[in-house]
Amino acid sequence: MTDTPHQTIRQTLIELAQRELQLTKELKDTTLSTQLDSMQRLSLVVAIEDHFKICFDPEDEEEIDTISQVVDLIVRKLSESEGLSESSP
Repeated sequence: MTDTPHQTIRQTLIELAQRELQLTKELKDTTLSTQLDSMQRLSLVVAIEDHFKICFDPEDEEEIDTISQVVDLIVRKLSESEGLSESSP
């Protein structure tokens, strides 16, 4: 069975969180604010942007509260950036 892009991104996200934040436990798909403090969330956002070569908008933070929502946002940002690069001359 092959992984879907969502599964691959979820696994990458969990690995990034563990490496960048030195987490000893895996992030659960519950409210991120109960698992990470504000500095950890900021560090994770920066790591995600660097790894996936995307940029979150300030209003994106309002959309995300769980790992699944972060994964959905990453997928959307990646597809938006692919659309932009395809339309560039």
